[in-house]
Amino acid sequence: MTELSFWTLPAETAVRSSHSGEYALTVLDPPLPGSTAELPPHDRARARAFAEAFPTVDAVLEELPPLPASEALYTETLSDLDLITVGCWGNVTCISDPALAAYDAGMTPVLQEVTALHERYPEALIVGSAAPDFGETHTEDVICLPEGLTLFASGFPAYATPWDVDGDPHAILNALDIDLADLTDDEREYLQLDAAPHLTNWGLLGGLVLEHCGRKLRTGLETSVFRVRHTEEYTAAMEEMWGWTAHQL
Repeated sequence: MTELSFWTLPAETAVRSSHSGEYALTVLDPPLPGSTAELPPHDRARARAFAEAFPTVDAVLEELPPLPASEALYTETLSDLDLITVGCWGNVTCISDPALAAYDAGMTPVLQEVTALHERYPEALIVGSAAPDFGETHTEDVICLPEGLTLFASGFPAYATPWDVDGDPHAILNALDIDLADLTDDEREYLQLDAAPHLTNWGLLGGLVLEHCGRKLRTGLETSVFRVRHTEEYTAAMEEMWGWTAHQL
């Protein structure tokens, strides 16, 4: 551990698998389903406040130049895992944080942080998704409606078991007046909601919910980039996932 992080391995240690991150959580404030108008410019001050209060973060150490909202950070070393992005565009807030993919040791970080945010923003729609890929992709997806109705799905899409699914996707869609008949053939093919869990693209379902409720990202939007010190618990989980090869040397 140093004053900059809780890593026990050197921060420059190469990660187990370099990739752009797929671990995001989005908060949509009311009214819902939301406006179809383009979102306003990014609010950097609100983004920093959101990052500082996010439960995976122990401290915000540095603010880096902003990124286009369409771009993702690339992870090569452990220190890269301490970079997060936060976009705040009107009633839409989105954070991308590698800690959300720390599913090791039975953790469910997406569900945990969605639940925590629901307590802070009880009137908001919150959608979280993480899909780290280390040769075998593990996914965790959560949709939480303002009244608390929640859908949680976690497992390995390549395998029929084990899967953990809690909640009814049809109840989520009905509550938001989303009709499966209005979806494209491709969308219906990947949303086999009554089939075995591994046959459903749960991340796609969350994306459809967000689009229906007004998350219309336009060209030119930016996100803030922060270097943070993650909490000791989340740092340990990320080190176990991404830095395990160094422990074998």
